[in-house]
Amino acid sequence: MTVGDEVVRAADLLGSPVVAAAAARWGFTNRTTLATLADGRRVAVQRLADRAAARRRLRLAPPLAVQLAAAGVPTAPLLGGDAEATPPYVVHAAVAGTNGAEWLASERGAERLARLMGALVARLAAVDARGLRLPVAWADPVRLARASGVRLARSSPRLGAATVRVLQTAIEKLEPLFAGRRPVFAHGDFAPVNVLIARRASGRGWAVAALLDLEWARLADPLFDLAWWGWVVRFHHPERWAAAWPAFLAAAGAAGEAERAPAAFAARIRTLQLLRLLELADRSRGRSAAEWAMRLATTAGW
Repeated sequence: MTVGDEVVRAADLLGSPVVAAAAARWGFTNRTTLATLADGRRVAVQRLADRAAARRRLRLAPPLAVQLAAAGVPTAPLLGGDAEATPPYVVHAAVAGTNGAEWLASERGAERLARLMGALVARLAAVDARGLRLPVAWADPVRLARASGVRLARSSPRLGAATVRVLQTAIEKLEPLFAGRRPVFAHGDFAPVNVLIARRASGRGWAVAALLDLEWARLADPLFDLAWWGWVVRFHHPERWAAAWPAFLAAAGAAGEAERAPAAFAARIRTLQLLRLLELADRSRGRSAAEWAMRLATTAGW
């Protein structure tokens, strides 16, 4: 059995050797290994590509788990980690369940996932974020417009002229489009891959067993997590988006806003998607930067 350095360090940290380990099927930026320790514990050891993200995870996870639990949002308990190790890693207790991305294999599964994650959005918006020291750049449209303008100036050499024009228009319209809207807690990377789904304890129906990867939590517009979930599904699973999106909005309680002011709602969703992609493209380097620029160009053409 060959395991990564982060798994060996995690086992040392927890005081029990690894007796079995396997790479998790899902995960893109970070690498997760599911391991069984000699004392019987099952853990998820995650090698994080971003050291700063590891620091945020270790700082945020303990207080955030308390606030999320109070809002009815389950998480995978943090057991430890080391953001300064090479590679940086975190270790969580393993939670039984199927990764949400697997539910997108069928239309029925996608709709069920959409309802479960839509209902989760509503609970996330109720999280008490006081004292968590979350980033606030996305909580204020004036600040976001300013930051997005700086990002666009840095990133424009890698973007096509048409994409730049779409982003310039989005930034120009940002303040009136989002003025007066109260920010809420947002997961920051609310996507199917970041939930585990399991049978309810009663055996009837399904529930979110754990919300994962919370290092990008922030204060943002109430549509932030909705917009990102919609982008991920539409971009990576377009064959599921048409059925899943309405189910997701209904479960999230956003269908009314979409029906009352469809043009403004669609503009807000699109703006949040574009500016989040710009944020990711701006902070990425090398091949990753080129991939995010391509995704941004595709989205600008929707």
